[in-house]
Amino acid sequence: MVELVLQGVAEMWASPAMLEEYADVLADEPEFLAEISRQVRLVYPLTVLEVIRHEPDNRFVECAVAVPADFIITVNTARGHFDRKAYDGVRVMSPGVWVNSAEAKPFINRLR
Repeated sequence: MVELVLQGVAEMWASPAMLEEYADVLADEPEFLAEISRQVRLVYPLTVLEVIRHEPDNRFVECAVAVPADFIITVNTARGHFDRKAYDGVRVMSPGVWVNSAEAKPFINRLR
């Protein structure tokens, strides 16, 4: 997904709270974290949600609903994380499922 963002094909949005989460998770990958920080569009959600058991993941749903985004693309679909197919109309897909979906075709075709 980051590659699609770098090529200007897709957008990546994040809230300040999400950027803090990225900083924790990517602490050992400072160059990758810096690239994400440069590419991300900031959003400041006004709604606090509690729809996911793993509390930090709620920040991602808040951001997606605020944008409004079409998708949350994540590998984190284990029980207690993004284990529903959608949240407030924002669909959740793994990168592999998304890349092979009909919705991804216009984005993927722009890369060719």
